[in-house]
Amino acid sequence: MARWVRVVLPRVALLGLLVLLPFLLFGCRSGKGPAEYIFGLADVSSVEVRMVDEYPTRLSAVVKGVLRDTCTRIDSVRQEPVSGNRLVLTVTTERPLNQVCAQAVTPFEMTAPLMMEGLPPGEYSISVNGIPTTFRWSGSTAIPQ
Repeated sequence: MARWVRVVLPRVALLGLLVLLPFLLFGCRSGKGPAEYIFGLADVSSVEVRMVDEYPTRLSAVVKGVLRDTCTRIDSVRQEPVSGNRLVLTVTTERPLNQVCAQAVTPFEMTAPLMMEGLPPGEYSISVNGIPTTFRWSGSTAIPQ
């Protein structure tokens, strides 16, 4: 049995290392190449809730802010599930990784639909990247406060 341990065990360890080596060197990437963008949060300065349609009532958040350079752009907007009477939107940005960009502050304004369907009437707060505002939802209309 001692001979088996001396001969087989090192071979099994070497085989395991050969199988794991590509993952250790290259990670678990999909093979699409190196990362091309840097992602971050948009610099939001104000949020306003507006009614878009009367029936059925649809609301949108009008978000204003600035992008830090000429290469940065809005990547995505995500609304988290409503918690109590609190809505949270996250606006992310993307910027090319190895691109030289002018450091010019560029204002942006965007509109994001709010998922209010089925929510009870009441006062709601919304926070977009940490910037808050409130509005009153009657179940069919919204009144900014």
